[in-house]
Amino acid sequence: MKTFFVKPVLLFLFSVLIIACGKDNYEAPSSMLTGVVTYNGKPVGVRGSNASVRLQLWQDGFPVKTPIDVFVSQDGSFSAQLFDGTYKLVTVPGNGPWEHTADTLQVEVRGDTHIDFSVRPFFSLSEVDYKLEGQELVATFDLERISEIRTIDDVSLLVNDTYFVDLGHFTARETLTGIDEGTITIRLNVGSQLASSNSVFARVGVKINGITEAIYDSHVEKIK
Repeated sequence: MKTFFVKPVLLFLFSVLIIACGKDNYEAPSSMLTGVVTYNGKPVGVRGSNASVRLQLWQDGFPVKTPIDVFVSQDGSFSAQLFDGTYKLVTVPGNGPWEHTADTLQVEVRGDTHIDFSVRPFFSLSEVDYKLEGQELVATFDLERISEIRTIDDVSLLVNDTYFVDLGHFTARETLTGIDEGTITIRLNVGSQLASSNSVFARVGVKINGITEAIYDSHVEKIK
């Protein structure tokens, strides 16, 4: 009787082990979706630290619909490792320095896939130039209003001793208020940063009224 009882138990445990191993051996997603958030074909700069700005991918055909967060780097680029399939890429309400829209971009992922994701920012920056004049850093750029529904809180020139430069990560900052669109010039004394840091990086950003995330130059300038 003892032998008769043990064999079914061992068979059951072996079956459970086989099923568990099968689950562990599921293939991970192997296709890489890469892209850039753009306006008029040019990258849109955002805060790249703290996973602050994101898009979302949705996939139809599943009983439980959970979006895949896709975080945007400071140069506007993004990436996600996915299974092959059809996805919808959307903006997230209240996130990012651009208008949220119900429009979606359908993305066919078949192996490694690259896309541009077009948005309509509230303001855009172009022709950004950084120049050191002695210990003073001078930034000049063109600021254009794209949307009439928002105004500017302030414009900042930021420097940091790492490549990540934004309103959450800086060692020095100069801010201008009362700014509207047009050609903007902003100056910042960086003498102490040049003397004390091995590297110094600069970036301009525009904080928009009522919007958490600022829009930035998509390029980070190394000045030392």
